[in-house]
Amino acid sequence: MEIELIYCQFMERKCSSDLEKMESNTSNSVPSEKASPFVNHAEITWHKQRKDWIGDINHRAPKVAKEPVISWSMTYEDLLTTGEPFPQSIPLSEMVDFLVDIWNDEGLYD
Repeated sequence: MEIELIYCQFMERKCSSDLEKMESNTSNSVPSEKASPFVNHAEITWHKQRKDWIGDINHRAPKVAKEPVISWSMTYEDLLTTGEPFPQSIPLSEMVDFLVDIWNDEGLYD
């Protein structure tokens, strides 16, 4: 999560600096004899649209930890031997943690 945040902040800075460079290059009325470096306009547009879509990461409310759906005392058999649906949906991350713990206990996952 922290890596994603750092990457997003880096890309936002890169996108805005690329956009500023692009705007300063287009504002010059005197054509330059040197070829300007390649600017990936599609990437700049993509980052702008992504920023609009996800919003500002710095202003998001922190995620609150939820109570686990699966009880710590539940066994593999308790969980999978009933034919009834679970009373509430189980997040994938919680199910993976549960299965990895079971597999570690049984020596199936190293």
